[in-house]
Amino acid sequence: MSTNGTPLSTYDSGDPTPASLSAELRMAAEILDETATADIHSDADMIRSAVALRMRLCALVAALDAERGERA
Repeated sequence: MSTNGTPLSTYDSGDPTPASLSAELRMAAEILDETATADIHSDADMIRSAVALRMRLCALVAALDAERGERA
């Protein structure tokens, strides 16, 4: 495993603007379903899955924080 890679967080563009919590949960479930069939031996599949899951998880956390009044 190489340690010379670029972390996913390098491409974060700040705080996401989340949809409603119910919409974010629905979209998170959809991404989980979509990535469940990714080929573990395919670098491209793993990169696509990691990016999709990170983006959706960031939006889901932002929606939870917004619902609790912790973020605007």
